[in-house]
Amino acid sequence: MGLFRPGRGEVVRADLTAPLHTLTFPVLELILITGLCWMGIGWLDQPGQVIDIQLRNGVVLLWALLVLWRFVLPLLRARRRRFMLTDRRIIVRAGTFTSRVDSIPLRDIRAIQRRRNAISLAILGHERPLYFPDVPRAKKVTAMIESSLPPTPVRYW
Repeated sequence: MGLFRPGRGEVVRADLTAPLHTLTFPVLELILITGLCWMGIGWLDQPGQVIDIQLRNGVVLLWALLVLWRFVLPLLRARRRRFMLTDRRIIVRAGTFTSRVDSIPLRDIRAIQRRRNAISLAILGHERPLYFPDVPRAKKVTAMIESSLPPTPVRYW
């Protein structure tokens, strides 16, 4: 797994990870899962209730697995997503655990477009633009990329 390290003499202009608002629904799910599971555990633990301890432990295990699946994994994926702009290239890593680091030289970028918080880059040699959703401060990053692009030569036919 490659680390994000700029090259020698390279200046980092922007280093962004996924915004925290991407965790809104996982936090709400965490609250709901915790509330429901522990209400069930409280009902199982009430006095006079003859319930096997294995059932209670099973509910606790179910709660732990649901928290891992619906909160911890989305949190780790969101923190792994990265978008870095240097004075020479754009470095991108997706949020998956097996993702690789992609590097796009600024000289290969032909056009850039922003729509809300997503950025599309038209790259030399690619039929379709590369699409990067949920980039924090997309308007500012787009302006920084546009200012970093080398001037295109004017051709007279």
